[in-house]
Amino acid sequence: MRVTRRIALIAVDAQWRDPNGTFFSFSYGIEALRAAIVSAPDLADVEVRIIDLSSDDPDEYFAAIADFRPTLVGLSTYIWSLDVFAGLTERLRKHDPRIVIVAGGPAARRNVFDLPPHHALRDRLDAIVPGEGESVIRELVRHHQDPAWRSRVAGLELPQRGLWRSSGEAERPDIGAFPSPYQLDLAPKGKSGYVETFRGCPIHCAFCQWGDQKSDRVHNAEYLARHLEGLRRAEVPNVFFLDAAFNLSPRAFRSLVAAEEEVGVLKDMIVHGHLYPTFLQDHHLDFFDKCGQIQASVGIQSFDPEVLQRLGRPFDIDRFQRVLRRMRGRVDVDIELIYGLPGDNPESFRRTLETSLDLGHSVKIFRCLVLPDALLERAAEMAIEYDPRTFEMLACEGWPADVYESEWQRVTELAASFDRPILNEDWVGFVVRPHGGHGDDAAPKVDAHPHRQELRSSLATAAIDRLRDAIADAASGWSLRGVRERDRLLLFDLAAPSEEVVLEVVPLAAGARFFAERDGLAYSHRGHLSRESAPGLRRVIDVVHGDALGAIA
Repeated sequence: MRVTRRIALIAVDAQWRDPNGTFFSFSYGIEALRAAIVSAPDLADVEVRIIDLSSDDPDEYFAAIADFRPTLVGLSTYIWSLDVFAGLTERLRKHDPRIVIVAGGPAARRNVFDLPPHHALRDRLDAIVPGEGESVIRELVRHHQDPAWRSRVAGLELPQRGLWRSSGEAERPDIGAFPSPYQLDLAPKGKSGYVETFRGCPIHCAFCQWGDQKSDRVHNAEYLARHLEGLRRAEVPNVFFLDAAFNLSPRAFRSLVAAEEEVGVLKDMIVHGHLYPTFLQDHHLDFFDKCGQIQASVGIQSFDPEVLQRLGRPFDIDRFQRVLRRMRGRVDVDIELIYGLPGDNPESFRRTLETSLDLGHSVKIFRCLVLPDALLERAAEMAIEYDPRTFEMLACEGWPADVYESEWQRVTELAASFDRPILNEDWVGFVVRPHGGHGDDAAPKVDAHPHRQELRSSLATAAIDRLRDAIADAASGWSLRGVRERDRLLLFDLAAPSEEVVLEVVPLAAGARFFAERDGLAYSHRGHLSRESAPGLRRVIDVVHGDALGAIA
């Protein structure tokens, strides 16, 4: 008699990393694995439980899984979940050593688990799945209770006392053979939606985790239409495209256009995705015109041709500028840069940033990570030093360790001086032009480029972070977006419960109107402020007044 098969699929949700509160995340990858299991007719009797928490506490995961008594645990492994899973597997092994524990996902790689900080997790795993998971998870569910399962399931890497052996190469799956979570109505309602039109990437950049995956498998129009219908049923507020870029697979894009013409769900959506500017054509822009709102990111990474050539990323800046002129008035451009790429240097990066401020509507700057299937494989040849626990770059060619940190501080201070800055330890972002500000006539005046005038808020980043926390504690629903300063004018960009407000602080002048006055400073606000929000703004003033007084005095 077959013992009940209970499958627990575990993910560490990245929702807590979203600073804007507009990304309602869940682990789409783990839901896709569940869809692969429940759609197999011979696995109808299998019990599957998703545990997808926004927590870094292994005890919370163990509490959610222990009573389920799983026979197989699948870990969706990213670099931020390694420590969580180390603690969880320790508890699971003590609880029931018979459980089969398998790790998949972007960080499930030999060279990750062979790093000393991750040995404990490696030694508690039964196997890793370094490739695509849909077909492998079905085989694992079918055979994991067989004592010989390791030899019956292809596509596994098996750790054995610090060494590894392979169970054989798995066939590349037909991605159209596996229904999506939205087609099966498995994805949670009201969360951000996801769309995959093709898999892989035709461009193999050294810093990117797409690695050498081919991009020859696409979803047809019928598959995508059923997926889009599922998005509508799930009542998603916005949609993220998982593809390497909207326009890197002509076949996939044609399928998407045909599916949307049939279903018509994206016309009412905020649609997020990446564009590869060199390949942008008019029919791409025509499609974007029919979507509710397009938020397109362009991963430039660097404007230095020598840096990009060495890292395997083809890019023609002259063509990009011509394409950008065609995009203006139709698509806002969010330029993404990677700070600290091997072979780059502070002077070159400053030129890249200067160009980005001239071309983009917004800019995001990410600290370089030494990721598996990417720079981790090239660390020795590029003189890369990195933190093996967080995979953060510490130093590399062109970036000595002390310069790397001091220049990042400069970048953070620059970001803080722009509108609506997002300041994190590992990335920063800011708005150069407001949404809809297209064309040369809408370009910012000189004072919109505060780095050129060496404008800085006299408040240090640490002080801004402290104020951000204090405001959130003192005034429910209020948050600090950023701080700007010129001469004796201080501006706090604030998000209120139902509106956005700019709090303006200047020295008190006779006869001037103001919202509040403290110790010779006049506080006024720009933007609508509801009667209900006024007490909250007064509490915000209480919080910031000491720092404002010191900055303006």
